[in-house]
Amino acid sequence: MRMRTLCLMAFLLTAFLISCGSMSTTMPGRMAANDVAGILATANQGEIDQANAALSKATNADVRAFAQMMVTDHTNAGNTARDVFARNGITPADNTTTSELKTSGQRSMTNLNAYSGAAFDRAYMQSQVDMHQWLLTNLDTVLIPSARGDLRNFLETTRGTVSSHLDRARQILGGL
Repeated sequence: MRMRTLCLMAFLLTAFLISCGSMSTTMPGRMAANDVAGILATANQGEIDQANAALSKATNADVRAFAQMMVTDHTNAGNTARDVFARNGITPADNTTTSELKTSGQRSMTNLNAYSGAAFDRAYMQSQVDMHQWLLTNLDTVLIPSARGDLRNFLETTRGTVSSHLDRARQILGGL
């Protein structure tokens, strides 16, 4: 039991350090709509991938419900975003931030796959707190200020959902 606790703590510290690297900092300056769209699409897909893993591995009912909410909400957000992009001639672009998101997401998936049971539940929920906090910060400081028109309206609406997800993730994590 002690070794399992130490392993979990090591994982959480690693996840924290990774998130403190590229993920905890804000993106630089204003961004083009294509870059904003690329980040949004990448973040949505990463959330869906991690949530699908959680649906197959989580043991806590609240964690499983949260994971299902992530799949549903991020799938819907992705579909709405694609409609906004199409209406406004925006093509999501790969950039430094999308590359960092993909790399971080792959590391998170690898780390999460090392756990099962309650340890998995805690690790998944901590990663959700970290990711939603990062996204909320960057929505406020870069993404929303960089966007105009329909894209800005969509991001402002999305911000409320991200904030709600963050609050729920913190609540669940606190109860584990």
